[in-house]
Amino acid sequence: MKLPAFDRDAARALLKEKAAAPFSAFDVATRAHRRQDRQFHEEAALLFCLATERADAEHRADPSRPNQAMNHLVRAGIAFNRAGKAEVAEPLLRQAIAFDWAGQGLAQDSHMVEWGFFQLLLNARNDPDHFARLFDEAVARCAEIGRNYTVIHPHQEELLEIAIGLGHRPSAERLAARIADRRPGKKAVKELLARAREFLAGSQARTNEQA
Repeated sequence: MKLPAFDRDAARALLKEKAAAPFSAFDVATRAHRRQDRQFHEEAALLFCLATERADAEHRADPSRPNQAMNHLVRAGIAFNRAGKAEVAEPLLRQAIAFDWAGQGLAQDSHMVEWGFFQLLLNARNDPDHFARLFDEAVARCAEIGRNYTVIHPHQEELLEIAIGLGHRPSAERLAARIADRRPGKKAVKELLARAREFLAGSQARTNEQA
């Protein structure tokens, strides 16, 4: 597990903790989530980095429970990405994608692999070839851990919008099918599905013409 260089003093200043009574990793992460909710992404990222360090230290002191450090590290990656610092975020997201969640006693958190890929795919939204490769990688990696990419509903819609915009039929087809299986009731989602079907039909017609 590798953290980026970050300003620990700035992170501690955000906490306003007393030297004699430092916060636990959980307490630091709770404060990071609050900043994330208020769109203070860079501040949240600093706190998640600090929470990662403290979780690691807590686990070394008491290894009887799973080490929660990777949960904080992946959230640091998400926060850095939302803050526009992809060069810092992506190595963290890659660590979360490769991490053996189940093997480390964190099987219930394996959905963070999807979160990692989602952020990477957002960064590739203007690069059709890179998006296509990443999407295929996400499907394969999630299959390895027993997940049918992508399960997270809001990710399905946002990625489908990107896939249609990029003209990438395989990802659009997969995402549209996943959304349709949910039988969504919201008008906006139904309209998105209609656009996806129109795109897929047009794409198939062009393929038939070229055959």
